[in-house]
Amino acid sequence: MRPSPTGSCIVVVGADDADSRKRRREEAEGDGGEDIDSSYTVTSTPVLRVETIHVCSAILAAKSNFFRMLFSNGMKESGHRQATVTIADSEYEAFLELLHFIYSGKLTPTEPILLVDILLAADKFEAASCIKLCGQRLIDLPMTLESAVMCLDLPCSISMAPALAEAAKKFLAKRYDKFLSTEFQDELMTVSLTGIVAILSRNHPGVASEEAVYDFVLRWARFQYPNSEERHKILSSSLLPLVPVVRSMTNGILIDQPSCIVDFTLSRRQCSGLFPSGSIRSPPFCCAGHGFFLSAHGRTGLSNCFSLLIEKLEGKGPVRGTIDYEIEAKTRPSLEFLFSWRRTTTTDSRQALGCRIPWPSIIADNSRFFVDDKLHLRVHVKITPQP
Repeated sequence: MRPSPTGSCIVVVGADDADSRKRRREEAEGDGGEDIDSSYTVTSTPVLRVETIHVCSAILAAKSNFFRMLFSNGMKESGHRQATVTIADSEYEAFLELLHFIYSGKLTPTEPILLVDILLAADKFEAASCIKLCGQRLIDLPMTLESAVMCLDLPCSISMAPALAEAAKKFLAKRYDKFLSTEFQDELMTVSLTGIVAILSRNHPGVASEEAVYDFVLRWARFQYPNSEERHKILSSSLLPLVPVVRSMTNGILIDQPSCIVDFTLSRRQCSGLFPSGSIRSPPFCCAGHGFFLSAHGRTGLSNCFSLLIEKLEGKGPVRGTIDYEIEAKTRPSLEFLFSWRRTTTTDSRQALGCRIPWPSIIADNSRFFVDDKLHLRVHVKITPQP
């Protein structure tokens, strides 16, 4: 329902955004290729659509600070009875629903995505009562994956944003309480960073393996961020701190060069907790386009040892050739990193390589490997391209 003429009008200029072009293509395919609504006027490239809507300036000014300022200042100073508002073409439906709410006080839509769009329009045009009603309705209605992610991405300046973010996190935690299940894998690969962070930050009783969570995070990051530098930045800053298995094993450098040196630290308590059969993984690091991580393991039985392994992540990097691995450990009394193990292999190999240290040598009270109750490790990786 359109507002009726009362002497003032607003000219709506719709910018032709990507979402709108996609939607119109789909509509055209569905109706046999008919033209778009003739009430729009194409004026330039990028395409602009102009529509005049007659309004009551007093009603809009009473419910919207934006329009109050527009009608009381801009139009009076110019002497015009017409104002121009520019919106993205994808915002048009939400804008009309906002005008309908301002006139009638009623919010008729119940579809979550449209309600989020109306909420954003209400924030843009400073209609506080509409913001409140949209937010409450979104909380009361069943959420969808898309609407939940949109609620997490709302600007913090919106008064309802914290309550909606909390509702979205609860929805995602409940929907994906067993997010490692195969039925969710394809769906979760398309979820945005904010959604994945919300899922990982909540308790998940169905998760049986922290290493499985680690593998899931790496798969998601590779799918969403093909660029290795951007991917490792996101992993280190946003995701890996949420994975318990790598929460405390820190790395000093995350670089993507033909050779790299990466430092890791483990506490005595972490090392003790690896026995009888525990493991812990480092955050990933990158060398010449290939991803790697360091893992520490407790082994019982005949070997009864502490193992350090360098493992290569899935996927082949752009550089083919040989890989030189080296692991060093800081020792007392020199407090210098001393050579412990070295190995050379090819970039095609997926075999985990590393060294073993007898358990008594590591965990003894006077162990030379612990400096201030911390085990300091240094990993060298160098890739030599094939000639």
